Amino acid sequence: MKRLIIPIALLLGHLSLFGQVTYDTVTINKQLEEVVVVQQKTQPIVEQRGNKMLVDMSAISQMPKFLGVSDPIRYLQSLAGISTNNETSAGIHIQGCDDYQTLTSINGAPIYYPNHLLGLYSTFIAPHFSTMTVEQAEHRGTMENRVGGLVNVETQHLQPLRFGVEGNIGLISSDATLTIPCGKKSALWLSGRASYINMLYGKWLQIQGVGLGYNFWDTNLTYAIHPTENDEIVITGFFSRDNINVADSLTFGVGIHWHNIVGSAYWNHRLNGGNWRTSISYSGFDNHISVNALATDVYTDAGWSSLDVKNRLSKRLRHDIMLNVSADYTHYFYQPLQFSSTGGIGVMELPQPKPLRHGDEASVGVDLRHGVNEWFAYNVGLHGSIFHSNQLFFGCDPRITFQFTPAENHEISLHAGSYTQFFHKAGLTGGGLPTDFFMLADSTLQAERAIGTSVRYSASFFNKKWTLQAEGYFKQLYGVVESLGNIVQLINKGFDYEKYLITGAGRNYGLNLMLQRNKGIITGYISYSLGWAKRKLPELDGSQEYIYSASHERRHDLNIVLNARFAKRWTVGGQFVLASGLPYTQAEEAYILNGNMICRYSTFNGAHMPLYNRLDLSCSYDIIKTQEHELGVNLSLYNVYCHKNAQFVVYGENLKPILGTSLSIIIPSISIYGKF
Repeated sequence: MKRLIIPIALLLGHLSLFGQVTYDTVTINKQLEEVVVVQQKTQPIVEQRGNKMLVDMSAISQMPKFLGVSDPIRYLQSLAGISTNNETSAGIHIQGCDDYQTLTSINGAPIYYPNHLLGLYSTFIAPHFSTMTVEQAEHRGTMENRVGGLVNVETQHLQPLRFGVEGNIGLISSDATLTIPCGKKSALWLSGRASYINMLYGKWLQIQGVGLGYNFWDTNLTYAIHPTENDEIVITGFFSRDNINVADSLTFGVGIHWHNIVGSAYWNHRLNGGNWRTSISYSGFDNHISVNALATDVYTDAGWSSLDVKNRLSKRLRHDIMLNVSADYTHYFYQPLQFSSTGGIGVMELPQPKPLRHGDEASVGVDLRHGVNEWFAYNVGLHGSIFHSNQLFFGCDPRITFQFTPAENHEISLHAGSYTQFFHKAGLTGGGLPTDFFMLADSTLQAERAIGTSVRYSASFFNKKWTLQAEGYFKQLYGVVESLGNIVQLINKGFDYEKYLITGAGRNYGLNLMLQRNKGIITGYISYSLGWAKRKLPELDGSQEYIYSASHERRHDLNIVLNARFAKRWTVGGQFVLASGLPYTQAEEAYILNGNMICRYSTFNGAHMPLYNRLDLSCSYDIIKTQEHELGVNLSLYNVYCHKNAQFVVYGENLKPILGTSLSIIIPSISIYGKF
């Protein structure tokens, strides 16, 4: 059976969109910070607004398009302190933290895998949403339990004046959003998107010459009703699905399928000098892998879901004092990785099914802001939580922020806090595939905890035409879970991935800079991040500890984003990325066993890939452009000069390293966009 299993394992471990990804990479992610993206000429493109970053979804369409699509997550990744581990990843890494350590949500309901196209797209259809909020974990006492931070997108909810339709027709996918008024007090928003990437790009979708079939689609539904002037009820549904199929003959094939589902409702009530919001939501993620070879079918299934009830109260006690209180409850239930088989009796031994696991989390938080005078304010917060799976855990996290305004248009902020998280994610592959595993803290895995601090300076100059932001940060992590195995080892150990989980610590620190031009024909920004993400883990046998760079660490990360609008109808923009190569584990020795090359590796993540660089261009022409109507054409070029950026390393004869690339060709995309 190992003749069958090993090729399957290598396929799953190396699968990527236009190339391969090594099975021995470990995916780790980065942490969130706060900023504001706005595309009005009277406001900065990226504006620091206290401890939040607010993104106006309607403004994103004015920025350079990514493969013909205005994707909000892609713009976040170009900001200082926010990055991705590779180009085929829509994950957000804020200040050195993993992407799962940041809560990504719709109206507060979590989305556990917000990626399409192996991470090239996010699951968000921009016109369906009004704003996106980004927060760093250390600030509010009322923030959900996450070590990293928060990215929350709010659906449209304001009463529209008329029926409307907005959409985009491209070479990779098309989407449409309908706005339907339902009387004077309610409205309905419907959005959908579907891909047909195989039609035009099918010949590039291959793995070692084997054809790769891929498609995705998602739907959004939002119903908002305003029964009174002070009350609002919003009901939201979201579903997305991705399908990958690989087959070289009638006797061999692999299928990977995953989907997200979200259902939520919230009631918002305006108080005198405050606001009350209560919500309930269900979020689910499922992943299925099927392998057919030699008349044998092997299936794997894994799932992760949560039921959330959240309450938020904001109340102004005095003109200079604001109080925020939260009370949340979450029930987690997840299905550990399951294996099953049909046909080929006796070909392989599969592990026994594992039961559904549960966990309960309850938390309360309080946050007080006091504006002492015009130049000094402070926030103090406390977040307490209790969690139970097969063991009881407690969290008590104080947070404090000092804000100074020494002069007009200048602000200095000092932050410090602690945070707790009761679930983990680890995996055996990379490349944007949803093959990582969620796990709850229990008797064998402790909760993740962190203590962090940061210093920020922001200023605007020349009548707010230019803005500057600078930040230094430090975060100490505890209870970090890593998987040090690979798929081949997983098979040899009877598919028990928990045997390769190990717990350690981490340390993230760095500097972020951003200079922006907010007004004029040419707008844009230059962002630079200098950061370290170190991890300290024991060997699998516990014999010794070692320190290494997290697999997502980009020591240097430079982004230049420019956008020029001229002649009233033309918009030309581009993005240039220059970043350090990702760490990887270098092989020292190799030998052949049963026809397979077995390598002995040096220090984990002790080497780095070559420098990463890429240029994307976007050009849009508005055929019709009014306040209510829009029709135009966009041409986007991804990787203009066809640079072959290394994304993984494999070894050939004599241990010669072979740099594997992904998306190493120029990818053009033409789309038609409209709003009526």
